[in-house]
Parts: sequence; structure tokens; C-alpha cells
Amino acid sequence: MITATPAWAKVSDSELNDDPYLSVVVVTRNDDHGGNPLTRLQAFVNTFDAQCKRTGLDVEVVVVEWNPPSDRPRVSDLLQCPADCAFPVRFVEVPPDLHGRIEHADVLPLFQMIGKNVGVRRARGTFVLCTNIDIIFSNELVEFLAARQLRAGVLYDTDRHDIQPSYPVQASLDVQMAYCREHHIRVNGRYGTFPTDPFGRAVALTPDVFEGPGVTMGEGWHTREGEQRTGFFRWAQESAGLDVALPSEGGSQPSMLRLEIEPNPYDASSWVNLLVSDAEGTLARFRLSERRTVHVPLRAPAGMRSSIALRAVDASRSSELPGYERREHMLYRLYSARIVAPPAEETGLFEFDSSKWQLSNASPALIVKAEGAAISVQSAPEPYTNCLKYGNLRAPVDGAYTFAVECSCSEGNLSLEAYDDWNQRWLTSERHEIARGDRRWLFVRVSLRSAQAFSLYITNFRAKAPGVSRFSIHRLCGSRALSDFQSRIGLRTLTRALRAKAARRSRAFAASVLAGLRRSRVGSWLRRLAGVPPVTVPAIDVPAVAAVDEVDVFLRKHRPASVRQNACGDFQLMSRNDWFELRGYPEFHMYSMNIDGLFADVARGAGITEQPLDMPCCIYHLEHEKGSGWTPEGEALLRKRIAESGVTWLEWRTIVLWAGFMTWSKRPMIFNGSNWGFGDVTLPERTIKAAPAGA
Repeated sequence: MITATPAWAKVSDSELNDDPYLSVVVVTRNDDHGGNPLTRLQAFVNTFDAQCKRTGLDVEVVVVEWNPPSDRPRVSDLLQCPADCAFPVRFVEVPPDLHGRIEHADVLPLFQMIGKNVGVRRARGTFVLCTNIDIIFSNELVEFLAARQLRAGVLYDTDRHDIQPSYPVQASLDVQMAYCREHHIRVNGRYGTFPTDPFGRAVALTPDVFEGPGVTMGEGWHTREGEQRTGFFRWAQESAGLDVALPSEGGSQPSMLRLEIEPNPYDASSWVNLLVSDAEGTLARFRLSERRTVHVPLRAPAGMRSSIALRAVDASRSSELPGYERREHMLYRLYSARIVAPPAEETGLFEFDSSKWQLSNASPALIVKAEGAAISVQSAPEPYTNCLKYGNLRAPVDGAYTFAVECSCSEGNLSLEAYDDWNQRWLTSERHEIARGDRRWLFVRVSLRSAQAFSLYITNFRAKAPGVSRFSIHRLCGSRALSDFQSRIGLRTLTRALRAKAARRSRAFAASVLAGLRRSRVGSWLRRLAGVPPVTVPAIDVPAVAAVDEVDVFLRKHRPASVRQNACGDFQLMSRNDWFELRGYPEFHMYSMNIDGLFADVARGAGITEQPLDMPCCIYHLEHEKGSGWTPEGEALLRKRIAESGVTWLEWRTIVLWAGFMTWSKRPMIFNGSNWGFGDVTLPERTIKAAPAGA
């Protein structure tokens, strides 16, 4: 139970010590916003007091009590400071009449960012940290602050870990920290918000790109994007991880990790050299220049767990991304990751005679030469052009056949294709790829009729744009011996070949007739008779499209650097002088969403360096009620409530545009006047400090 602080615990400003090293600023009022804010503030004060006593951090806490309700006691009368509290708690009050001067004051009882400016304006510390009343600092974070290593010209920020709200307010510090570590809900990181298990380990959504019970998400992945209809994907950071649990029924045969991956699809020339490894070392290394499905053999035995790391050792570092995109390190994305059994045809293949490869392209740009037992190829730049041919071959009996080529690729990509020599078309086939060490195995499985003539081709697989591919062919293998595919041609084979040629001519003739009908008046009459409506082209607002294109071009040319904006307002720390130089948060008369993110861009525009604080330096946030603040589950309810009140909030696209302008102009946008934070108003203030223990 929270009781009022006794009168003897209140001290005057003259009793305070010299200016502290750090000021911590929070904003609150005695209402029900977020769910019992008094208990939240008490939890923050109790925990922070214990941490400061351990570390000796020289700090003050500035609580801005905004627009106190007339029918309730002041928060300053209800907060109970711990015995021998390690810091003074200064209460600065923004009275209702001052609040009432602000637009939308009748529907927004609290303007959080203006309130923080009030606290920053009156803070005495050399450095000022803006946070919130429902935040708990990790012990390691307070130890970092107490080390007095903070520097001017730097904006410090960190991840926010959302935890269950049943926090043990009156427990010991060790019990409180154990609760924080074991009651996670989600993590709000630099690149998105992730649900977690109770211990803070990121978990996939449903559905997600991590498929089946055997693959769980590790570190280094961006938020899930896409949709159910077109499929989901996740962008990866330079290093990303997967945890795999291998099925126990797999026997002695190791399982494989099936990855469907793609480099930056917005840049046709993008590529990534990807290294896949486990605790014992490298599993595979391959160049990724097209969307591919790759199988990586796993070393761990059946029934065991293994941690798999994916690391981009080199990449094209393309800047070709959508205009509003700010994650400049998006190198590749993952569409699917799952554990599969090894393909049955991987073993028991027969090696073919490599001397029978033939050139299949007369282009002078095609360069083929022997390098020991391998064949080195530099393709022509045109996409899908043939490089090498292996044939003519003939199927010995009706059935499915598998062929595989062992290769290595240093630039671009290649594919193994099967061609129907009878019907002069590519055969429908099943394909998969296995990456093992520095080599790749490309498999193709086709169904053939007895004596059917076919050939195998190596092609320049450049699906996105023209470009040369450089690779080496080491071996070609098949599910039957080469001699089985070289039987002499007989009457049955000739008959089938003639029938196939006649069928090709019939199809070509029918296609030409249909094309003529479509172009003729007869075709138009037939369409009307069938009730097919005429095709109409919708009108396009050309100036509007041009304006959108101009914005996109501008943002691509002046793309603002990525700064932490996701839940960043819960921890933003700078020197007091830097806060004053920037005149605090933009004081917009709207809901406070995203104003903290804009401030991070303003700081960057002013030349202030961002310094992320990584684990275990983090903050824990006590979960609040849906709709009272942003959560993934409650966003729709929050937007509905704000929209119904007639108030707006700052959209992220507006922030990107302003950030692009600051990048272009090489200067920050300062939104406030010299009286920011009610600097021209004398506000009521009092300081409370608990009496000594035992008094």
C-alpha cells in the first residue's frame, strides 16, 4: 500500500547538495492512465534507489506532475521514498490553467513530450535522461551510468524489454531483477518489436518464415513483413542466427536445413557471400545473387539441438531500397527455414565423363577453359543464356531420373536444366540445391519416356538483370550410368520423334490462327458474343504520380541514416547542454506518438552521435493496459481512441521526409522557440526526501 510521505520528509532547495552528475526526468499525473501509475512510479523509485545505493550514482529524479486532477491528491503527496533514499525527488507541477492553454487540452489530459521538456528545462544534472515512470533499469545499465563515462555530443539509447506488470514493488533488488529476467513479453529493438518467451528469447509469429517445430528464431532478424497471400519474409542483419532441434526419428542420417533466401530484390545487381556455420565450424559458403532454395547439411546427430549462424562476409552494399526505407544494412531476406530429410537421390549417383561437355553458345563473350579436373566458365552477360551442353542422351526406360552437377560460383549464378530434344522445349523438373563447404550441388529430377531424346544444359541464371556469371563445373552425375543413356536409336524412337515434330507444327499453326483472330474484327465480334467486356484503362492522375516519384527520388538520394526510433522515448540520454541546444522535444499539440523518434533525427541532424547500449544494459517496461499506450496487440484500439477524440499523431512517413530534408540541408530542424518547456513561466516545485532509517 502506498502511503503519503510525511511532512518532515520534505526539504527545501537550499538543503540540496551541489548539482548532480545525472538528472532523470519522468512525467505523470494521478489518474488511471496505463493502469495504476502510482504503483509504477513507486516501483521505479524503489528499484532505482537500491541500484544507486549499490553503485553510488550521483543522481536526482525530476517528476513533472502535469495537470493534477482537482478531485485527487497530488502524486508528490502519495509517493513514499525509501529510507535514506539515494537521491532527491523533485516535483515540478504544471497546473491545470497552464495545461488549458494548449490546443486539444480538453481531450488530452497530459502532453508527455512537453512535460519532459519542462523537466529537462529545470534539471540540474550535467547529463539528463528522459524516461517514463513504468521503466526499470537493469543493474548493468546503472553501473554504466555510475562509471561517469558519458560524453557530450552523444545520444545514448537502448532496447526496451516489456515485462509482466505484477512487479514485486517492495521486494529486494535481486528478486526484482530476477523477475525482470523471467517475465518477458516482447522486446522493442532497433529494427522492430519481437514477441519473446518469458526469458527474453525472441519467438516467431504464427505464421512465420521459421517453419515447423524444429527451427526457432535467433538474434539478428528484422520484423516479419509481407502478407499471407503473397508470403512472409524477414530481412537479416549482417549476422543472424537459428536454433534447430533435429528430429529424433532421423536415424544416423544427418538432417538438412532448407533455406529459401534472396539478396536485395530492389537492386538487380545485388549479391551476398553468405557463410553458414555451427559450433564446430563452416557448414557451407555460397554466393547469393538470385532468389534460391539451398539445402545445408547439418552435423548434429538426430535428437540434438544446434545453433546455426548466418553471416554475410561480403556484399554489394546496395543503396537501392524504397524511398522511405531506412534500414541501410538490409543485405538479404529469408522466406523459409525448415529442417528436411536428405534427398534420397543425393547418394548412389553415377559420375559421367566430363570430357563430353560441349559449348552451347557461339557468343564471343563465353569463355570456357579447363583448369585441372574442373571446367572454368565465364558466361555471356545475357540472362538465361546457355553455356554448356551435355547430350544427346536417351532415356533407357520410362521413369524419373536425377542429375546433379557439383560446381562452385564466384560471381552471378548458374542452373542445371533438362531439355526435350524431341519437342524442343525445356522439361518440367523438380530442383533443389545442396551447399556443402565451398561447393554446391545442383539437382534436377525429370520424368522421361523410354528412348526419349534429351540434353542437359548449364545456363547463366541471371533472373533480375543481365550480367556475367563465373563458375567452375567439377562433376556431373546421374541416377543411372552414362552408358544407359547412350543406346542406339531404333524404329520406336524415330516414330516418336516424327510424332513430336508433327505436334509442334500443329501447335504453331493453331497459335498463329488464334493470334490472327484476336487482331481481326472477327475476334472482336466473338468477344462481344461471349459477353467479354472491352478493356478500359483507368485514368491516372499524372501530376500526383509525378509528385510521388519525386519524393521517392529525393529520399533515395538523401536517405537519412537509420537511428533508433522504436520505443526510443523510454530512454534518451544526452548532456544538458545538448538538450538546450536542440530546445528539447518538438512541442506539437498532438498525441505524443513518434515525437521521440523525430527528436532522434533532429539530434542526428545536429551532428550528435548515436550510441546504442547493448545487453545487458537495457530497460524493462511494465506492461500497460491495451489502448492506453502502444502495444502490437492494442494499436488498433489506441488509434481508434485517438481518432475519435479528434486528435492526430505524427506519422512515420512525415518523420522520414523531415529527416531526408535535414540530410539534404545538413542542419537540424529546430521546432521550438526560446520559451520551450514553459521556460518563461515560474512553476510550483517542491522536493521530497525520506528521513534517515530508524527516524
